[in-house]
Amino acid sequence: MKRAAPGVYYRTVTKRKHGVRHDRRFYIRHSPYGKQIDEPIGLASDGWTVARVQGELSRLQEAKRTGIGPRTLQEERAANERAERQRVEDAAAFARRRQTVAELWDRYSKEVVTIENKARTIAQKTRLWKRRIEPAIGGLKIDDVTERDAGAVVRAPLRLDEAGQVIGGKAEAANLYRLLHHMFRKALQWNMRPRELGNPLESVAAPKVNRRERLLTGSEIGALIKTLDAAESGLTEHSHALAAIRAAILTGCRISELLRLRWQEIRRDEMELHLPDTKTGFSRRPISAAALAVLDSVERMPGVDFVFRAITIPTAPLPYTTVERAFSRIAARAEVERCTLHTLRHWFATMTANSVSNARVGMALTGHKSHAAYMNYVHGDREQARALANQLATLAEGLANSSSNVTDMAKVAAAKQPPPQPPYGSATEVQRG
Repeated sequence: MKRAAPGVYYRTVTKRKHGVRHDRRFYIRHSPYGKQIDEPIGLASDGWTVARVQGELSRLQEAKRTGIGPRTLQEERAANERAERQRVEDAAAFARRRQTVAELWDRYSKEVVTIENKARTIAQKTRLWKRRIEPAIGGLKIDDVTERDAGAVVRAPLRLDEAGQVIGGKAEAANLYRLLHHMFRKALQWNMRPRELGNPLESVAAPKVNRRERLLTGSEIGALIKTLDAAESGLTEHSHALAAIRAAILTGCRISELLRLRWQEIRRDEMELHLPDTKTGFSRRPISAAALAVLDSVERMPGVDFVFRAITIPTAPLPYTTVERAFSRIAARAEVERCTLHTLRHWFATMTANSVSNARVGMALTGHKSHAAYMNYVHGDREQARALANQLATLAEGLANSSSNVTDMAKVAAAKQPPPQPPYGSATEVQRG
């Protein structure tokens, strides 16, 4: 390299011309951190002159003296690249933040709903979006959605009486709250909404849905089974729908689990159902001989895997709505009110809990992996509660009329308590209930 001025050097580029002479590549020679280095700065053909290079060298030396700014050309280029990347990211983030709620739903449905949810949940969320959310706030910018906007969407399904008390629509409102809350949480994660604005649902009161305390009695279960028998004898309902309802009573499975059941998932040697895709993942469900007999009573069609097959398309599973409508008619004929297919699972869970002291045994039958979730399905048996109230009254009277030890009286009362009934038995036994 040749010296052009103090700290300024150059090399001749023989393969390039700049005017009548060869081009020159300029370098800066300095010691930013105590060690001398040479840094290329540019070509004469790109407009670099000795004076311009000296100006850049003076600026770097000033940065070294004051400690402000980059000391080398390499540091300066890296800082410029970072600044450019940040500028591009900020511009992209701004563009994302100016997207509408409809564009948020488009991404949310593709990256969350389609991947994480099952078919029925996808259908429900899509319905909520099209019917409730899109008409109300779909065209708003994500940044512009306020607590008032979100709250109005959540409260829209609620039905009020003349006194202003909520008389219906809580379940729909609760579903809307959960969906919107998760959508805007994702919007914050994806930088589609500034974090300082927060989630507009945070200050909206989540609708509280009272847990249904409906528990079928033994006589109601018996009435349902009698009506199932009559429908089967009279051929008034499809045999597969009737068998699915019987299987729900005897196994406690969710109807969706039974409708997806395949023949190879029935393990007769182990007396179990091996369900690969339940709400909690893979599940092994012990079943009774009576339940296995119901499953075996279903006519098997060659080449069809599903136990309960559709009426019009035999290779497809029986639709949920077909079983649901059939059960509504069965319940109406049996004069059992406020009863759904899921009520059967609540009855089964309660009977198992009342029959065994070890909750793990009941959870094995129902397929729950969480004790808290299992207990949500367990209802208090009123007949048992009344019997216990009578026993406590007897105990209190005995304590008032004698000097017997409390523990001894409790033992006597416990001895009088009838043994727990099994969760299910034969059809005759259930009908007597």
